[in-house]
Amino acid sequence: MISASPHPYRAGGRALGRPEPVLDAALAQAAGPESHGAPAILTLMHLAKRMEVSHKFLRSVIGSKEGTHYRDFHISKRDGGGRRIAVPSPELMAVQRWIVREILRDRPVHPASFAYARGSSIYACARRHAGAGWLLKLDIHDFFESIPEKSVYRVFREIGYARLVAFELARLCTRPWISPLPGTRAERSVPNASRRGIDYYRRDLTGYLPQGAPTSPMLSNLVFRVLDERLAQLATRHGLTYTRYSDDLTFSGSASSFSRTRATAIVSEVRELLAARRFRLHERKIAIVPPGGRKVVLGLLVDRAVPRLSRELRSRLEDHVRGIERFGIVQHAKVRGFASATGMINHIAGLLRFAGHIEPGFADPLRTRFLTALAHWRWSPVD
Repeated sequence: MISASPHPYRAGGRALGRPEPVLDAALAQAAGPESHGAPAILTLMHLAKRMEVSHKFLRSVIGSKEGTHYRDFHISKRDGGGRRIAVPSPELMAVQRWIVREILRDRPVHPASFAYARGSSIYACARRHAGAGWLLKLDIHDFFESIPEKSVYRVFREIGYARLVAFELARLCTRPWISPLPGTRAERSVPNASRRGIDYYRRDLTGYLPQGAPTSPMLSNLVFRVLDERLAQLATRHGLTYTRYSDDLTFSGSASSFSRTRATAIVSEVRELLAARRFRLHERKIAIVPPGGRKVVLGLLVDRAVPRLSRELRSRLEDHVRGIERFGIVQHAKVRGFASATGMINHIAGLLRFAGHIEPGFADPLRTRFLTALAHWRWSPVD
């Protein structure tokens, strides 16, 4: 730490001939982030040396106007839609992982947030709604892409970084807009065109959090803290429980103290709160589940005192294991439409790990059968 004991830093600076006012300013700048448990970053060159990467590369990312440091691909969703994933280049990925490891990891998030933070889980989130009478489930449309560069900049400012450093860190974690959706260009445009700062950094459009960057999950939690607090207050006023898992918002209440009319009114309130921060509800995914209805949160049944695996997931896992046992790995992967046998095996192994955390009595024997089937077909066991 630079500011923990300023004397060695001053001595080193004086040996290099640095003026005292410059040393004073550097120590003052370092104190901000270090007081928040983050490393001091005085300039982009300083950051490059700390990261052990090229200063020229960092500048090229910050000044990029085309987002060429990312590779796009799409994944299909169960509801028939798609999700765009933007994966950073290996060099930028390493930079972003450094930011996660050294700056963002273990930053406190709102207690209602259950994704992307140490100790959080789908099970813990679902358990908050176990045994509820009413359930209200909402989804934020284009969650990551709705978080602008300016909001990310504010996160780094709150951690204590100077304006230019916070701006540069925000640029390293965001991707520039190339072709905004119709009707959204105005809100993506950079304001104050005559005061854009460093010429090399100028853009006509601001950036956004790309889904696929390792920095985006934690930054989304930190940006959303204010809304988490307001949504939690809304829930408290109505006697409800609120949780958020990334872009999934869930409210639950008792059977006697809620109604469909109140649920509809709450949806309107949530919509207004989100709109004030330029987030939008996915209108087709609004679900109001009354007493007696089938209550599922993040894929887990919450109709009893503790969350349970859904019948669909149990059946899917049993079908996968049975199919591999009877027909072999390659044939089962082909029938189920997987692009590769390795991808299918990793998918099943992940589901079994998840099921094991929820219902080990069901998952553990099935995992044993799965590993036995892999060995029978001479496939290396998975961890």
